[in-house]
Amino acid sequence: MSYVFDTSALIGAWVRSYPPDAFPALWDSLDELVEAGELSAPEEVLEELKSQDDDLYKWVKDRKAAIIVPTSRAVMLEARAILADHPRLTMPGRGRGRADPFVIALAATQGTVVVTQEQGGSASKPRIPYVCEQRSVECAELLDVIRREGWTF
Repeated sequence: MSYVFDTSALIGAWVRSYPPDAFPALWDSLDELVEAGELSAPEEVLEELKSQDDDLYKWVKDRKAAIIVPTSRAVMLEARAILADHPRLTMPGRGRGRADPFVIALAATQGTVVVTQEQGGSASKPRIPYVCEQRSVECAELLDVIRREGWTF
């Protein structure tokens, strides 16, 4: 199975839930997904991570050629359609969630699963899981990926 990772999933895993010093085998397994071409993210995720300029940014940047998918015309058009339907998904001028429509659009155009740490959402306060549901794009958390892949640590 293939996955498109949101910034929140990467940060949540690296910093809070599964830091590499405590869960090195998880990060080795994620590397295997990267090498198999099963873990990707739009270039906007890399830009969001760049503002932190930390070890997670370095981890993704070191794997940029394998993880980061340049924004194609199809993804751009899908992201525009997502924002037309859910204009409050991002917060202009604040950088909040600017990668979100591209994460969903990339997964939609590739037929893959969005991986995010975000929860819920509504029409008035759209978040990735809500928008994915509205657009029939599968959405999961990293723990779901761990279980789907059959990893145990």
